Amino acid sequence: MTQPLVLTLGEPAGVGPEIIAAAWRARSGDALPFAVIGDAGLLRRQDAPVVEIFAPLEAREASSRGLPVIHRPLPAPVAVGQPDPANAAAVADGIEEAVSLCLAGEASGLVTAPIAKAPMYASGFRFP
Repeated sequence: MTQPLVLTLGEPAGVGPEIIAAAWRARSGDALPFAVIGDAGLLRRQDAPVVEIFAPLEAREASSRGLPVIHRPLPAPVAVGQPDPANAAAVADGIEEAVSLCLAGEASGLVTAPIAKAPMYASGFRFP
């Protein structure tokens, strides 16, 4: 059995949360399940039922009840269209956690929602 995918939120104030919720709504019965690493409250604002889980493997069962989310709260409030460098470390941490899950064999792949580079660089992130 193939492990689920892990998705990261991308820029919380961008289109990532909307795209992720749309992907969950559009899934088919034979699609590879996925788990999101991100803020469950932010994803609930996308009119998708959210099921908080602790590991990607739980996504198979949880996806029939809602969008499976490994909850990682954001440090600052999110205003759509207004990226905040205060959330940049959480964006980077989510990607690092997802990579670790893939390397550990707990996820079969990683997908990131779009990332806004300017707030990342403003927070001190230096990787291109």
